[in-house]
Amino acid sequence: MAWLAVNKNGTELITPGKPVRGWCGHWEYSKEVYIESEQGNVSFEIELPKGSIYKLLGKELTWDDEPVELQSGTEKR
Repeated sequence: MAWLAVNKNGTELITPGKPVRGWCGHWEYSKEVYIESEQGNVSFEIELPKGSIYKLLGKELTWDDEPVELQSGTEKR
């Protein structure tokens, strides 16, 4: 499904796969791609508006927390 994480600076992210801790306090998720027989990596992270993770999960996340997988049908009640 999708994964939620928070960078060290408080930026909230959503990624299509589980991100890993990268340089300078940022979570990273990239995929290997091939275009016209050239190989490369493409980063897939979307920045969310502040407070989105709380609205989706009902709890805050910080840099110290591991990413959380957003399950299908997850909703705040």
